[in-house]
Amino acid sequence: MNPRFLTIFIVTLALLTACTSAPAVPPTQSADAISTLAFQQVYIMLTQTALAVSPTPSATPTIKATPPPKKPTSAGVTPKRSVTTAFAPCWKGPGPTYTLISNISPKKYVDLLGIGNVPGWYVVRNPYFHNPCWIEAIYLKIDPNMDTSKYPVMTPSP
Repeated sequence: MNPRFLTIFIVTLALLTACTSAPAVPPTQSADAISTLAFQQVYIMLTQTALAVSPTPSATPTIKATPPPKKPTSAGVTPKRSVTTAFAPCWKGPGPTYTLISNISPKKYVDLLGIGNVPGWYVVRNPYFHNPCWIEAIYLKIDPNMDTSKYPVMTPSP
């Protein structure tokens, strides 16, 4: 209990009891009896527990995982994800004239985002940083059921 709160409470209680127009104390009660009654009242009020607000929520929110978007397909067959065939550099644009973002390990699955405007390049979601990057076609194995013509043709940002 905060001592400052207790002091303010006792002073307020004393002021309220002094200002009320209660009948005078019969002469048979002593000052000790009045003090005892006042203390008992304060003790009862301080020991009663109000409904405490819990800092933790009563229900734990659940995070709903959203399924990955469906890839365009040909003939209604769901294609497998594209996978790297070798240690593959992933660039900010088509080739080493652009900044190298990362190298992707062999046999790492990547999501195809688009077709590069330069032949032989694809734009994929980087599996490490989750941002788009450009990868050369020789490093990708693309499922033959995947209709790549439905993907957008992308140009690199400057």
